[in-house]
Amino acid sequence: MKAAERLKPFRGFESHPRRVPEQSYALTPQLTSRTFSIVAVVDGIGLVLLAVGLVLAKPYLFIPGVVIIIGASALLAFTIVVRARVSTTVRLDDDGLWITSGGRTASAAWTDISDVSAAGQTLYLTRTSQQPALKIDSPRGADDPVFGDLSEELARRLDQSRGYRDL
Repeated sequence: MKAAERLKPFRGFESHPRRVPEQSYALTPQLTSRTFSIVAVVDGIGLVLLAVGLVLAKPYLFIPGVVIIIGASALLAFTIVVRARVSTTVRLDDDGLWITSGGRTASAAWTDISDVSAAGQTLYLTRTSQQPALKIDSPRGADDPVFGDLSEELARRLDQSRGYRDL
């Protein structure tokens, strides 16, 4: 038997006895129908002006109709872009966490987090190093069930990384 074969770990052996699968939490703002309703009404007005302007061959009705339709479409696009920028994704695994929000990503190992505090709809994760605290915002507020699940999982993973367990 070769030395490399003798040193292979047993099947099922893991370096960490309680591996937990990676989890991801998406904190997104509530998609409101109010914005879509406003855009639909404004687009309807723009279409009526456009149609009346075309039928009557009156450019002073046609041009505002086109401008209104373009403006309402821009409002809808702006709403979708802002919703995507405000969203936060938190990914947790055995080694640490990754927070992605507004196109930026920050990460920390569980051992680097010294304190967790909450203020309303925001969690602050203080790091042991001189790096700034990590911040997790919930766009739907503190009552968001996904935010609650994330808070519980963060506490569980931090306890696990420190060797705490239920008695």
